[in-house]
Amino acid sequence: MLAGLALAAPRPYAAAGGAATFEHRVRVVNVRGTIAGVTAQVQLDPADLAATRGRVTVPLSALKTGIGLRDRHAQGEVALDTARYPNATFVLEGLTGGRLLEGQTLSTTASGRLTVKATTRPLSVPVKATLRGGRVEVSTQFKFDPSDFDVRYPGSSDNVTVGVTFTLAATP
Repeated sequence: MLAGLALAAPRPYAAAGGAATFEHRVRVVNVRGTIAGVTAQVQLDPADLAATRGRVTVPLSALKTGIGLRDRHAQGEVALDTARYPNATFVLEGLTGGRLLEGQTLSTTASGRLTVKATTRPLSVPVKATLRGGRVEVSTQFKFDPSDFDVRYPGSSDNVTVGVTFTLAATP
C-alpha cells in the first residue's frame, strides 16, 4: 500500500452565469446573438485533466439576436423548439491530458456528446483553460451543422459558429 501518500482526485467545480455567442447565416443575413446563463458542473483535478468529466448547459430559451421576432422564430418548433427542448447540453467525457498551472493558459481538446433538440452526437472541441486564484476560466469556439440536430430553419446555412465562456469555482 501507499500509506501516507496523498493522491489527488477530481473535485467538484461549478459555473453559473457563463455566456454563449453564436453566428449563423440565414439567407443573406449574418445573424449573431448571445445566450446568457450558461452553467457547468465538472469533476476536475487541475493536475490531471484527463480525469475530468462534467456537463455544460446552454439555455437556448435565453437566445437573443437583438430582434424579438427573429428570436421567436429561432426558438420556434421548426428550428430549436425551445418550448420542448429549452437547453443544449454538452456531456464532457474527457479532456486531453495535461495540467493547469496558476496563471497559465492551457489549450486542450474536450470530447463528449452534444445534445440539441433531443438529438445527441459525438463532438470534440478545442478548449482554453486558465487557472487563476483557484478558479478556472474556460473558453471554446467551434462549428457544427444544425441540421445534424434536426434544427431546420428555412434558408439557413449548414454551419453555426458557437463560442462558450464560463468560470469554474470549486464547490464544497
